[in-house]
Amino acid sequence: KDIEQHQFLPRKAQPKANQKYTLPREKKETMSRYKLNKMASIVQKMENYLPKTFHPLGYSLLFNNMVKLAGTAGIKVNKMSRQEVEVYLKNRKSIQNHIGGLHACSMALAAESATGIVVGMNVPDTHIPLIKSMNVDFVKRCQGDIRVKASLSDEDFVRIHEEDRGDVTVQVHVEDESGNEPIKAEMIWAWVNKNRARQKKDN
Repeated sequence: KDIEQHQFLPRKAQPKANQKYTLPREKKETMSRYKLNKMASIVQKMENYLPKTFHPLGYSLLFNNMVKLAGTAGIKVNKMSRQEVEVYLKNRKSIQNHIGGLHACSMALAAESATGIVVGMNVPDTHIPLIKSMNVDFVKRCQGDIRVKASLSDEDFVRIHEEDRGDVTVQVHVEDESGNEPIKAEMIWAWVNKNRARQKKDN
């Protein structure tokens, strides 16, 4: 009887193909409680000033100016927000391995960049983000270019804003042109108070 009743319960509505996803009200309220840091403020101003089609160019210029190695490798930032970041890396000869695929270090750099950006967009200006651990498994041969998506869970978002120090394992997914995942990466980022970091340096 319970099964028969369950069959007539309405299914959860699925979003349409072209429907734009919007954050749940609870998540919007949680995010609005925390002040934008300097990096996020610059991104917001840039988005308000430039047409949407130029946003990826703005994101890329901003990040590559901060991290010179990313610019040298040719990393492009397609999406840059406090919840999710997407970067793109083209398979160019200068960053290929001996069999014509993207070099292992270039793929690791892309994953490190995406996760670092999403953490950097949230760490308060009184703190600094630091990579704590990087573990990369190479599971398939890379085919062509790659796209990397990194995101923060709601819990980690709050922790970064509330805790004076800590670390998070940032969710990251790497996909090549064939739709496969050439590497599986685990990136653990920490954040510490700037004053504490200076004291350790002085000692």
